[in-house]
Amino acid sequence: MDSSTERAEREVRLAVARLMSAADRLDLEEFVAMFHADADFHNPIGMVSRGRDEIRSLHEKLYSPTPPPGFPTFTDAASTGGVQAVRVLRQDVAIVDWHWTQTGARADEKEWPPREGTNTTVWTRDEGGEWRVAAWRDKDFPPGFDRPPGH
Repeated sequence: MDSSTERAEREVRLAVARLMSAADRLDLEEFVAMFHADADFHNPIGMVSRGRDEIRSLHEKLYSPTPPPGFPTFTDAASTGGVQAVRVLRQDVAIVDWHWTQTGARADEKEWPPREGTNTTVWTRDEGGEWRVAAWRDKDFPPGFDRPPGH
């Protein structure tokens, strides 16, 4: 029989997969629904969104084929990602780390170079028992960055 921690980890991994799938499909409503109403979102360039409304507003721009000047568009981007670790702190709190890559993003009609980075999210259960993101921290690796062996 599975332990409650193993069960929680499986549930969190499924929630992460739903979130990543929504992002890949540019499904704004499903993506935003994976966040708690008061979640905070930090992207790699230091923009901070607080709450679903601000997270939605940011991603409306990112998912648009014609974003405002200075904003990138992810409409033609391709991303890969994979969970590196899930740490269940309690039956209602987990931390997830994953690695990601992205190609094809554009800003001001210019294609961005390929990018990669890591993401750390804190997941908690909502009142109905569903796992949702409470905090999102995204980090880019600097251009030319080579990870040390073993990392």
